[in-house]
Amino acid sequence: MTKKASLFDEWVCGNNQLLISSSKEIANAVSHLEECGPRGIDAMSRSGTVAVLLPTTAYVLRLRPPPVRQMIAAGVCVALGSDFNPNAFCYAMPTVMNLACVLFRMSMPEALVAATLHAAHSLGRGRTHGAIAVGRMADFVVLNKRNWEHLIYRMSAHQSIISYVIKNGKIVYERK
Repeated sequence: MTKKASLFDEWVCGNNQLLISSSKEIANAVSHLEECGPRGIDAMSRSGTVAVLLPTTAYVLRLRPPPVRQMIAAGVCVALGSDFNPNAFCYAMPTVMNLACVLFRMSMPEALVAATLHAAHSLGRGRTHGAIAVGRMADFVVLNKRNWEHLIYRMSAHQSIISYVIKNGKIVYERK
């Protein structure tokens, strides 16, 4: 599998709207889409390019939210990422999902799919990762709550909610 780069919004949603129509040949995904307009959304929808949303960065830098509802309505595959860097020092995906629900008005099921299956698609691994299914990598978490939604709406409580982390079918973390 050839690895592809990720594009940033100034390449696709500023003055260079036409680049995104062929972006699937260059990249699986684009990120930093706060300024993305209708033409960019249409181009992502037509090309199958994944829109990677970064709620932590939007929160820390007080950016205008990207047009998430319009992207979803247009059939754009929307993923979530942490954009972990010195500006947005967050690597907890439950926090990222919480911020996506609060700031971007995503539902909890939308945030979960965006952080798992769609994120895998953004990395070119959507056929092998991101979902619990026969033939896929066994990467998942086991929660100690009856409802999975606790992982998202109990802000920063994920360490007390996650009992196990399973990676490739093996326990890599067990909460004691």
